[in-house]
This record gives sequence, C-alpha cells and structure tokens, in this order.
Amino acid sequence: MPATAIIPAYRAAATVAATVRAARSLPGVSETLVVDDGSDDGTGEVAREAGPDTVIVLPSNRGKGAALAAGVQAANNHTVLFLDADLGPSAAAAQPLLDAISDGAGMSIAVLPARPRSGGLGLALGLARVTIRLLSGLELTAPMSGQRALTKHLVQHTGIAPRFGAEVGLTVEIAHLGAAIREVPLPFEHAHTGRTLPGFLHRGRQFKDILRFLLLAGYGLGWPALPQAAMLARLALLLLALAALPAAGALPSPPASSAIGLAVVAALLLWLPLLWLTSVSLRLRKPNYLGRNLPAAAGLLFPLVGLLGLWLAPIGHPLRSPGLLIVGVFGLLGLLDDLFGRRYQARGLRGHLLALLRGRLTTGALKALGGLAAGLAAGAHLHPGRPALIAADALLVALTANLVNLLDLRPGRALKGFGLLCLLPAVLSPDSLHLLGPLLAAAAVSAPADLAGRTMMGDVGANTLGAAAGLALAASLGPAGRIAAIILLLALHLLCERLSLTDLIARSRLLSSLDRLGAAHLPPLPAAHEAAPR
Repeated sequence: MPATAIIPAYRAAATVAATVRAARSLPGVSETLVVDDGSDDGTGEVAREAGPDTVIVLPSNRGKGAALAAGVQAANNHTVLFLDADLGPSAAAAQPLLDAISDGAGMSIAVLPARPRSGGLGLALGLARVTIRLLSGLELTAPMSGQRALTKHLVQHTGIAPRFGAEVGLTVEIAHLGAAIREVPLPFEHAHTGRTLPGFLHRGRQFKDILRFLLLAGYGLGWPALPQAAMLARLALLLLALAALPAAGALPSPPASSAIGLAVVAALLLWLPLLWLTSVSLRLRKPNYLGRNLPAAAGLLFPLVGLLGLWLAPIGHPLRSPGLLIVGVFGLLGLLDDLFGRRYQARGLRGHLLALLRGRLTTGALKALGGLAAGLAAGAHLHPGRPALIAADALLVALTANLVNLLDLRPGRALKGFGLLCLLPAVLSPDSLHLLGPLLAAAAVSAPADLAGRTMMGDVGANTLGAAAGLALAASLGPAGRIAAIILLLALHLLCERLSLTDLIARSRLLSSLDRLGAAHLPPLPAAHEAAPR
C-alpha cells in the first residue's frame, strides 16, 4: 500500500531537509511531497536539495490547512501521510501510522512523548479536546498532532479546515462519518516554541483557528466540506431570521418583541453549553439514519427558551399559563423518553398502548398519558366549563406533538413541520407569537446544525415544538376548525401506522423537494473507500 508523505513547511529551512530524507526512507512511502507555504527563508530551495518528488511553492502564506489541501490535491497515492516539517530525522519513525491504515483504521494519529513545561498554558490543547469531545464524542490524547495518516479519498470527502483548525477539523469530520480513528504513540521529536512571546503568539493563532472551527461546526454554519459561499449564505439567513422574529413580535398587542429578542440571545448563548450537557454529561448520543453517532437531545434548547419567553409574557395573557404548562410538561416527558426510552421500547403509538394494556408502562405511554393530562389542563384554562372544547384541545395538542415526533427522522424535517404548523395560528391570532415566537427563535438557532445532520433534537425537542403548535392552533381555531384539524391529524396518524412517513414524502415531488430544502449534510462514504485496499 504505497503512500504519499506530505510535508507542509513554513519558515522551516533549518529542519525540512532532514524531514524529507527521513520520510523518503519509510518503507511505505513511495512519494514525498513538500508544500512551501509562502516561506521567506528559502524553505523551498532547501527542500529541493533533499530530493523530494515534488515541491509546491504557494505564492503567499495561506495557513496549514491550505498547504495540506494543496498536497492532497497533488498526491498520486491512495494513502497520505502528514508530517510536520520540524520533525527532522525522527520522521523515520512514522511507519506505524501507515500500518494502522492497512489494518483498517480510517485515520491514525501520532502521540508524541510528553515534554514537561515545553509549551504554553494548554489553552489551545484544551480547546481542541473540548471541541472534539463535544462534536464527535471522542476523547483524544493528541488532538492537535500534525502527524497522521489517512486515505486521500477520505480527506477529500471531508475537506480540510483553514489554518490551524485542520487537525481538529479532520478528527471531527472523520469521526462524524463513522470511520475508526486510532492514536499511535511514536518517538517523534519536533521544535518546541517554548514560553516565549513568539510561542504564545503561535498558540494564540492556534486557539483562534480552533475556536473558529468550533463555532462554525457547532452552530452548523460551516465545516470543511461546505463552500465558503454556502457558509456565508447560511449565516446571512440565520441572522435575517433572528432579526425578523423580534420585528414580527411587534404585531400582537401587547407586543412580544422584547421577549422574543431575549429568547434569540438566550438561544445563541445556550446552544453549545446545552450540547455539552446532553451529549457529553448526559451521554445522549445516538446513531441517526446514516449510522452517525450524534447529540440526540439538542432540542432541550426549546423548552428552556420557550419557558423563558412565556415567563416574560404579560401576566394576564391567555396563553401564558397554559403555555408554561404545555412547554414544561412536554419538555420534561420528552427528556425522560430520551434518557430512558431505549430500556422500554415499543413501536408506534399503538405499540405503546398495547404494552400498557399488558401491564408494561413504556416511556412512550407515559408521554401519551402525561401529555393528554397536560392538554386537558391547558384546555380547561382556555375554555373553562366547556368539556367538549377541552377534550378537543387536549386531543389536538397530543396529535400535533406526536406528528412532529414522527417527522423527526431526517435532518430538518421536524423543524419544517413545526414552521408550517405555526403559519395558521400566527396569521389568525398574532397573540400566539407570545408562545411561538421564542420557540421559533430557538428553532432558527438550531436549524443549521439540524439541517446539516450534525445534531438531533430528540423527543425533548419534537414533543415541545409539536405540543406548542397544537396549543396555538387550539387557541386560534374555532370549533369547526378544531374538528377539521383533528380529523386530518387522525387520518395522517392512521396512515403512518401502516406506511412509512418517509416513503409517503418520497412519493410526492412537492413534499420531497421541501424535505431536501436546506439539507446539506455529508453523504456516507462508499464502503470501498472506508479503508485502504490491502
């Protein structure tokens, strides 16, 4: 399995020649390639004298990520080996990285010997570990190690993050695709920047680049494989949505602008901490439909932001008390299902009810019973003394909650369903924005990551959104409208008991186009490219 050794070099005239000679001596390397990243100390000329197969000279300094990408583009072998230019003769120890790829690893990473007090304060290293842990669930010893091997197809499939975000980005994206990552202790030596001003500046640039990757990938706005134009478009749409929501909050009387504006800020600030809480602290990571292990309760953002927005609503607002009840109860029941649902599984609403009749209480049945009770209490608050309307309201809330839960099987589908359900109450009764506005703000913040297939909202999110939309419909529709909505929802639920909702969407050109709108997640790797041929 021949490999191409790619050596990115910037102002490395003192060490690059020895690194090239050591790389050429590796049994698994048949091609050696140096990328001079706009150096002004003759790095390219010194490298040529050491006899690599190719030297690429970039006209200006573009950062490590760009240098690695240029090397991968020029590589002629199936496997690539990244080696920093300051390794010198110790680069000859890199063969185990290539052996790990031959053994089936998607990427191998060298763990260098510890050097006490040779670096800075550990801020960049700590941020790299936190970023990888948050976005992939992995705990790595050497998250920033530049010495790693992987297949050329894999790195082209994921792309490479800019500058010093390259290593962290590769780790997150390859783990996200489900490829195995293996750390290999190796006796490499490299130049240490030490606790000097240039060293601190260097580590400051590393910290900045890793933080940039964390924010873009964490919020779903961009990642290495997403073109910059698409990333900017996502950012512009997000900012437009977040600005439009408080403006729409001026429509009801009294206005909801301040509550929605605060919800926007809270959602932006809470998103990453809540991802850490659910996916790392609570270990709520589950495989999605592509088999990728993702944060599975990112929708915890919705009840928290929704409750905040409703708490700020006027005391006498008709949706304040029932909204607090619905959002709080359905959020809690959904979180319980996310935490414990795997232990008490049943298929569909009918399956949960049949299990209950046999004396086994599933979390799904608990959701149904608790949600129905919350719906009855909310209906009693909206229409006191009118049992028929109370029952209709409770049924409408339960059906919409379950509908959004059914939709949460593909990226962005549940959010789109929630948005459509919000249209009618927002038009018929702008006062419903006191309930829906904060939830729409949280949905806008989570939408890029959800559409990118990087997070799943879980039952805590789907049930909260669906139940809130049902309550808004109950408050805005007349008796005839409620009956029509209930009949339509019941028919859809009965149909979904027999047929897959995904299949139903696929049969409709309009629904299929809407389903794909905005979704831009990385497709799975073909099996033939997951590992190098042996």
